[in-house]
Amino acid sequence: MIPHDLTQSIKVSLKTATGQLGYILSKIDDVDQVENILLQLKAVQSMLTKTTYELLDDAYRKALAERISSAYQSCPGDCGNEETIEKLRKLFPELKLEEVPKKLREARMVEEELKKFLSERLDTPSPRD
Repeated sequence: MIPHDLTQSIKVSLKTATGQLGYILSKIDDVDQVENILLQLKAVQSMLTKTTYELLDDAYRKALAERISSAYQSCPGDCGNEETIEKLRKLFPELKLEEVPKKLREARMVEEELKKFLSERLDTPSPRD
């Protein structure tokens, strides 16, 4: 689900943050390093925030868009999830990044319900099975 180049970028960021945290742990008792430790903590915090947003925006937002599109195209109009699908479709462009994981879970639930609905109504299996 997560593109390889994004995975690599995230791994580099996490390894860098791990290295910085290791440095902080080794110097935490050194009173002369207080300013440097604070600087390192801010750098780690900034890096983790950037990595979080990168992951949410790049990978999870794309996955949510794909699930909303699939659900929208699969629902024949009486699937029982029309309101949820329409709400997700309309909200998508304005979703805050922090809301994406929750909405992705909603879209997954709708997708599962649609699979069940379609399998009960159709003689042919769903293409996603």
